[in-house]
Amino acid sequence: MGIGYVDSVVVYNRYINGTMETETYFGTRFDNVRIEMTQGANQKASGMENASVCVVKIPNANLPKPYKAPEVWNGFTTDQMLESFTVDTERKNFFVIVKKAELGIDIDVPLGLIEQDETKYPGGFFEFIKTKYGYAFSIDMVDVYALIPRFEIEGK
Repeated sequence: MGIGYVDSVVVYNRYINGTMETETYFGTRFDNVRIEMTQGANQKASGMENASVCVVKIPNANLPKPYKAPEVWNGFTTDQMLESFTVDTERKNFFVIVKKAELGIDIDVPLGLIEQDETKYPGGFFEFIKTKYGYAFSIDMVDVYALIPRFEIEGK
């Protein structure tokens, strides 16, 4: 696994039902991952203020359920979506840090199927999570590595 793989995140896959225009999120928890806060290093290296601020390294050995490509996952039924996950930069997926000792984070957030509800989540589910818990990041980059099999997701 490697050094520092002791953190946890929840990745939220966003799905929009086109006929009813309803917004649904599917939360999947990933334990034993490595979270690196990289804002300073990335801004210095790129010279861009809007560079990614967080990298999550998710070893393939620790996947709680099978990965599916975004196009495949988006065509699934609700039950199939609950049984798999995807990582997509186009559909406003996001993640939240739920366990990281160095930051004093050890929280529980909703998992599984979450229906967008303006009365329960004014401003949207992402804004609710970000405001209530902090350390929530929109997924802006995804890399997959084979030498040490893992997903790396970056957020800002």
